[in-house]
Amino acid sequence: MPFPAHIKLSSFTFSRYPAWGDVYWYDFGTPRAQQHTMAEPHLAVVVSDTKVTLRGTVLIIPLSGAEHHQPGYRFHVLIKKSDCPQLDKDSIVKVDQVYCVPTQPGLPDQYYLTHLDKKIMAQIYEPLLRVLGVNYLVDDKSAG
Repeated sequence: MPFPAHIKLSSFTFSRYPAWGDVYWYDFGTPRAQQHTMAEPHLAVVVSDTKVTLRGTVLIIPLSGAEHHQPGYRFHVLIKKSDCPQLDKDSIVKVDQVYCVPTQPGLPDQYYLTHLDKKIMAQIYEPLLRVLGVNYLVDDKSAG
């Protein structure tokens, strides 16, 4: 599904509140010189528990095509199209790029794509905890 650029801002609706595991289109803005983060519209997965965080903002992580996967890089999580048929192709979740964004106007109903199952989300959470610096929650305590 391509980015729905044809939908006008005035047509946005917000009856659906983003939830953990939801995948939306999000416009990350214009690329800047020497930028090492996302730019332009990309899919993004909601990784915050929106029932307990401040209403009106969510944490998202961008998705990109699997062709951008860096072998051995632990912060790219592969999602196969066969595991999530709503994706156009195999994709990676760029766990090392966490964004706090407003739900309005950023995540309208018209930008919603799908919801990732718990199995896929579980693959995302170990690298996310490491990025956030809480690897003690995932490190094997018996290894030391």
